[in-house]
This record gives sequence, C-alpha cells and structure tokens, in this order.
Amino acid sequence: MRRLLVAAAFAAAVGCGKKPEPPPADAGAPDAAAAPEVPERDRLLSQFKTKRGDPQRKAGDDLAALAESDPAVIDAVVELLRDRTTNGPGTTHPQRVGSTREAAAMLLVRCGPKGEAALKDRGLRALGEGLADKDAAVREHTAYTLGLLGSAAKPVASSLQRLCSDPDAKVAAVAFDAVASVGVADITAFVPLLTSENEATKRRAAEIVGVLPEVPGDAVPTLARALADADPLVRAAAASGITAANGKGVTAKTGEAVGAAIRASFPTKAESEVVRLDAPEFALWPALRSCGKHAAKPAADLLGHGNPLVRQLAARVLGDLGPDAKEAAEPLRKALADDFANVALEAGGALVRIGEKADEVDALVRAALASLNPGVAAEAIGAVGRMGPAGATHHAAVLGKLDSPLPDARFAALGFVRTLPPAERVKQLPAIGKALGDMEPLVRGRAAGILEDLGPAAVPAAGAARDALSKEEEPGVQEQLVNALAAMGPGAKAAVGALLPLIADRAAGTAFREKLIATAAALDPASAEVAGAVKHAAASPDVGVRCAAARALGTLDPLPPDAAATLAKMARTDQEVAGRIAALRGLVAAGPRAKAVRADVQSVAEKGMPGADVWAKVALAAIDGDVTKAAPTIRENLSSRNTNARAAAAAALPLVGPTAADVPALTRVLRDPSPAGKAGAAAALARLGPAARDAIPKLVPLITDAESEVRVAAADAAAAVGLPAAAPAVPRLRDALREFPNDPPTVAAARRALARLGAEVEAPRAR
Repeated sequence: MRRLLVAAAFAAAVGCGKKPEPPPADAGAPDAAAAPEVPERDRLLSQFKTKRGDPQRKAGDDLAALAESDPAVIDAVVELLRDRTTNGPGTTHPQRVGSTREAAAMLLVRCGPKGEAALKDRGLRALGEGLADKDAAVREHTAYTLGLLGSAAKPVASSLQRLCSDPDAKVAAVAFDAVASVGVADITAFVPLLTSENEATKRRAAEIVGVLPEVPGDAVPTLARALADADPLVRAAAASGITAANGKGVTAKTGEAVGAAIRASFPTKAESEVVRLDAPEFALWPALRSCGKHAAKPAADLLGHGNPLVRQLAARVLGDLGPDAKEAAEPLRKALADDFANVALEAGGALVRIGEKADEVDALVRAALASLNPGVAAEAIGAVGRMGPAGATHHAAVLGKLDSPLPDARFAALGFVRTLPPAERVKQLPAIGKALGDMEPLVRGRAAGILEDLGPAAVPAAGAARDALSKEEEPGVQEQLVNALAAMGPGAKAAVGALLPLIADRAAGTAFREKLIATAAALDPASAEVAGAVKHAAASPDVGVRCAAARALGTLDPLPPDAAATLAKMARTDQEVAGRIAALRGLVAAGPRAKAVRADVQSVAEKGMPGADVWAKVALAAIDGDVTKAAPTIRENLSSRNTNARAAAAAALPLVGPTAADVPALTRVLRDPSPAGKAGAAAALARLGPAARDAIPKLVPLITDAESEVRVAAADAAAAVGLPAAAPAVPRLRDALREFPNDPPTVAAARRALARLGAEVEAPRAR
C-alpha cells in the first residue's frame, strides 16, 4: 500500500508529461542549492603546497597577486612555514625548491611589504621551530631557507648557529652556509668551532671567521688559541679575526701568540721562490699590528728570525706602531747592519717612525738610492715613502728616479708618487705622462693608474694618454689607459680620436670594446664621429658590443634622429635577451627624448620576457620624466623567482637610489647563478659604500668568480665598502691577480681595489 501511495505522489508531482508553470520569482529567496565552489585562494594554496616546478611557480605568482586584495593569503602562507614536507636529506639546490617551507618563505618576500612584515613578525618564529625538528631533513631544509632570506633572518640566527654543531653532517654543512648568509649571531660562541676536533667543522668555521668585518674583544682569547692549530687556513682565519677585533680584548698573551704563529709559519731562512702575499701566513702580520703596544716585544724578537722577509716585516710592524714601539729602538739599530738591504732599510724607516733621530738613517738611505742594484734602489724608495715627514729630505732624490735607467727604480718611484697628496701628484703630471711611453709595461700601467686616481685633475695629461693609447699593444696597459681617460671625464674629450679605431677593431676583446664604447660616449656625447661609431657598433654580430652600443646610444646628446626607433626595434626583436635589455637601458638613458616610441616600450612591458619587462617598466618611467617612479617595480623584482627579473632589478636599482634597506635583497641576488645578477647586485652595493658592510661575506668569494664582469664588480664593491669591514677582501684580491693574470679588467679592478684599501700588490723580497 505504501508503494502505491509513493507512486501516486510521484505521478502527481511530475504530471502526465506536461511541464508545470514555474513558481513566481521570490527576490528574497536564496539561490537553489549547488555544490560549494572552492575559493580561488584555497585552490591556489593547494597547488602551491603539492606541486613543484612551473605549476608551483605559477600558483605562487597568482597568490602574490591575490595577496594584494586578500589578507588571508598571507596568513595561510605563514602557516605553510610549519609544513614539514621536504624532498629529503641532501636535496637543497639553488635552482630547485626543496621544501614547502622554502617555497612559502620566498613567496612571502614576493608579497611585498605586507609579506615581509608577516615573515618578520610571525614567520621567522615558525621557521625557528623547524631548526629543532627531530627529522634531520626538516632541520636541513629549514636552515637552507633561512640562508636564502639572508640578514632578514637575523632574529633566529642564534638557533641557526647552534646547528653548525649538528650531529648530522648534511645539516651542519647547510647550517654553516646559512650562517655565512644570515650572519653570526654570537661571535664569541662561534669562534670555538675553530678549535673543534672535527676537521670539516674547523675548516667551515674558518671560512666564516676569516671574513667577519668586526669581532668583539671577548672572542680574542679563543682566536689566540686557534693560532696554534696545524692547519694554516685555520691559523689565517684566527689571525683575521684578531685583526677584525681592532685592538679590543688584546693582551700581551695575544701578541705572544701571534708572534709564535709567525715564527712557526715561515721558513727559517730566505726563500728562493717568489713569495705570495695571498699565502695564509701573511694574515698574521696585520693581526700582530692590531695588537698595538702588545706587539712591540714579539715584533722585536722576530728581528732575530733567520728569514730576512720575516725580519723586514717585523721592522715594518714596529714602524707602524710608532712611539708604542720605542722599546725596540736598540734591536732596530742593530738591524741597520743586516746583510739584506731590505731589512736594513726597513729598520731605518722604523727607527724614524718610532721617534728616533733620522741622522743615523739618512746615510743608509742615500747610499741605497745611489745603488746600481735595481732591487736595493727600489727598496730605498719604498722605505722613504713609509718614513712620512722624516723622509722629506729624500723626496727630491726619489722623484729623480722617475728618469732612472733601472726599471725597478722607475716603477718604485711611480709608486712613491702615488702616496703623495693629490696636489703634489699633479705637479708630477709631466713625468707621469712621459712614463706612459716607458719600455716596461708595468711602468706604463702604473703611470696610467696614477692618472686614473687623479681623475679630472689629470686632464692636462690627456694628450699623453691619447698618444700612448694609439701606440700601446699590451692589453693590460690599454685597459688602464682607457680607465684613466674615463676617470678624467669630458675634459679629456680630445682623446676620443684614439678610441674610435679600437671600437671598430674586431681583434680587440669584447669586454675592451664595450669599455671603449661607453668611454667614448661619456667623453664626447655631442660628437658626430662618436655617434657614427656607436650606431655602427649597434649592428655588430657580437652581442656584447651590440649591447654596449645600445646602452651608449641613449646617452648621446643630441640624440641621433633615428636612435629611439633603432632602440625600440632592438628591444622588440633582438635575438638575444641581453640585446633587448640593453636597448631598453638605452631608452632609459634617452628619457623623455624617446617619447615617440613609448607605445613600443609599453608593449614590451606587458608582453616582454622576464628581465626585459622590468627594464621596459623602468624605461616607461624615464620616458615619462621621472625614473624614480619605477622604484616599487624594481624592488619588487629583487625578490622575483625569475633569475632574469632579479638581475634586471639589481642592475636598475642604482637609477632610483639603493638604500641600506636594500642590502638583504641584494645580498640574496649575489647567490644567483646568473653572472648578470651577481654583477648587478655588486654594482648596486658599491653605490652604498660602508652601508653595504653586511654583504662582505658574500662579496669576497665573488672576487674570484668564473666570470670577469662579476670579479670586477665584486672588487669595486669591496673597495667601496672600505676598511675595516673589507679587510677580508684583501687576500682574495691578491688571489684574483694570481689566478686571472691574462684578464685585463680583473687585473685593473683588483689593483685598484688593493690601492683603495691601502694594501700592497706585491710581496717584499729579500735583496
């Protein structure tokens, strides 16, 4: 009976095949029930969490865009920082995301100020929990993620530092790398790792301690103990740490420990081979000097060492100490009779510098200056330069050596000129100009370097530099001469004629032709001849030359009639991404003068490849009259997942003015695989000078990078940071000179940086 009732009800409901009239609309009734739609945010978060590679990147891009209007996105991503999913132990990689934590942390950075604030306020605490996870893979990937964040992760640096002693070797290795990026939280607690029984731990700790820009006094006793280690790299790191303490925490025991390390590290007699200043043992001498008055006795004791090089450097330290080394007067007097001229002359200079009378030294210096032994004369010139005002009586004789028949003496005399105040150096311009034609390449290169140092003040020697460049065949000296002309600026435009034939010379190296193009455009942007050379180079099959020409084309003034159109076409159609970016950089330089091609630039900004689109947006701001309006775009892309976008942002940042707040992002870019990214970030850091000191641990290794443009930018940045923070760069700069002697840009940059940091390029030699 029940079945019949149900059937009858069903029939009544559906009728006899006739469709019933729809019920009247009710504006207040809810819509018919439907399957709930998954919110876009949840869908994207699910993809971001469960996918890898391109799908995850795409979901991340969409989430970063959605976060601007949906605050819940950032909250959800912060929660993902607690996700324990990883690719397993030993799988961290700079080109692949290895964990959900890593992906989430970098997404927060890409979400702009709100994402970074959430990371700082809540996210770092979540990541800190991962450092204590029972799973070694989670600890490893969490440490790696913090390393990617760089100095932004400093609030959890103490917990990260403890992982350097993790029992799992993979975790400890990643933790050391992360600490190098984030910074050492507690240096006093970190330096005992230099005395670990684990050799790998000691070496990794040495890599970090050796580049610390500053060390507290409390760490010095431990560093002094590490000087007794059998590993020369550990001893060198300990010495660098003592130097970075800059006298803090130093006692007589510290000086004794450094002196003992020197005695043990150098052979007991003169070496037959040329000594390398980048050898680990040379880090001990600045450490001894930094001990101040506590260095006097150990340095005086070293005057009795069997190696003449040790005796010379010990005398130099005593001279640097000045009156604090007064107690060493008698040992120094005894050293005036040393069999080696370099030791005797150094001892004489030191005696004068500690306050003793110059009478007993002057005769020795005069005799050495008159010596026909080229090495002895050169040593005498160097000693006079270090004597300060007390050596003034010998200045005329030293300057007379600019015309010496001995190449070593001429080279040393130019080195002396470089130590004079700028006003006194300018007085020597005729002699410096003459030295540009010296038969010895090293002499010619040093003369050109002095002109570069003087900058616009060297313009009276521009003609000599032009004539020298037209005859010069040594690539390294050519590089120095062009650097000198570039430093002189528009006042040297008469020298442009020597640059143009070299721009067209296909036998010249690409990097050199790039520099020639940039220099010619800077010296005389109004020259029709320069414009013709640049336009011709813009069609070169050599992409490097073509890029340099495109960048320079926009700087010409007046802008050639078809320049903007040429650059716009290149920005759209060049076969190389680098060519398109260079063209856009040229349009940035052209600014409002390129207004006619704004629509073309807009198209690239909307549809261009990563990197090109960033530069297109910067170009639009420049064309509209205010390039600084591109600052938000540039800073956003510093944290882009795309390597080309990061490189473009780093290179563009100087246009809007980098600040100290940009250092963490730029330091992260220094770790990029892209040479353009590393070079661009280093160049931006150079603009910040001492404010970029936290980037020194990452800049120093790049001084010997595989790519020339990176080496040059890193050397310039280290020099811009200056002392004392950049002291760890000095050994690496010497490494670069030794490892890349046939790369003129690297040699010039390393020598320039060493000079700015007050460091010697070549080691003293026993004479």
